[in-house]
Amino acid sequence: MTSVLSQVILAPPGTSHLEATTASSSDVILDTAVINAIGPEKELISAQRYGNSAWSSTARISVKNPDGSIHDYFVKIVKGDLADQRVLGEYSCMYELYKTMPSIVPTPRGSGRCLDSDAYYYLCDYLDIDHRPPNPVKLGQKIAELHRTSVSPTGQFGFHVVPYDGKLPLVADWDSSWTSFYRKLLAGVYEHDIRVNGSWKELDDAMQITLDKVVPRLLGVLEEDGRSLKPCLIHGDLWEENIGTDPRTGEIYIFDSCAYYAHHEMAIGMWRVDHHHMKAKEYRNEYFKNFEPDEPVEEYDDRNRLYCVKEKIMYSAHVPGTKARAQALDDMLYLISKYGGEDASDGENEAGE
Repeated sequence: MTSVLSQVILAPPGTSHLEATTASSSDVILDTAVINAIGPEKELISAQRYGNSAWSSTARISVKNPDGSIHDYFVKIVKGDLADQRVLGEYSCMYELYKTMPSIVPTPRGSGRCLDSDAYYYLCDYLDIDHRPPNPVKLGQKIAELHRTSVSPTGQFGFHVVPYDGKLPLVADWDSSWTSFYRKLLAGVYEHDIRVNGSWKELDDAMQITLDKVVPRLLGVLEEDGRSLKPCLIHGDLWEENIGTDPRTGEIYIFDSCAYYAHHEMAIGMWRVDHHHMKAKEYRNEYFKNFEPDEPVEEYDDRNRLYCVKEKIMYSAHVPGTKARAQALDDMLYLISKYGGEDASDGENEAGE
């Protein structure tokens, strides 16, 4: 089968160095928009298909700068429904992470519409990294630093464009209440799941109680008795395939983000799910050594379980028929048994409507 990448990056012949590709050095031909983003004065060394992506086509580009130095780029090409919004979302999320903590992400270089095909591109620096399990101590330090140093531009939870988790959009409109924000986020993810997997009454009922009772009770107390939450910039999809380690330096990098400003503990819900290798408790423990759970601390593991429900439902929406849906139900039933009774506070429920 012909690669989608080779179909969508085709460009007509021209005179720039980057367009003067040869079959021996490249197996893709660059779109004019990508050439312009890199700089047509640079000499192409190679452009090769690189890596695997479920929702796009990707390549590594090597060029020689006018001063003779070599620079490598990574390009992602997206076609299909909402390709423009998905690329805008990824670029905006990665750029926000870069502005906050440039040492932890590949430098974003540009994004936009391809000029020679009906597709959109995202361009960033290429990093020589591998996907070994990240060092828990270093990862905990880095992610905690990202969360601590980030500052929401509005002072609220959310993001200024729609983030996309793979091919699916997240509800991330600005909201001053974390309880209200998470309720809408989880409800939006569940709508994706229902469209793909259909309705399941037991799950539907549990989700409604979770949204109406558990979320207000378990998250509402975070902002009671004079407490407040800082909106922290989180990656949004921080599992092992979106984390890389430089084999020479041991430095950790993150990418493929669907970032938004959230309660810092939200980021760690991803590290509880069974379908990821980072479910080992040492990852969560090392993170919380650097950024402690909020009060009430005795409920932080239940909050982690609640945040994990969103991750399991999103995975179910992406991969129909997996056991993640049933696991999310089990988690919700557990939380309902503790926080979903008639005496559970639902004062925040109206804010989420």
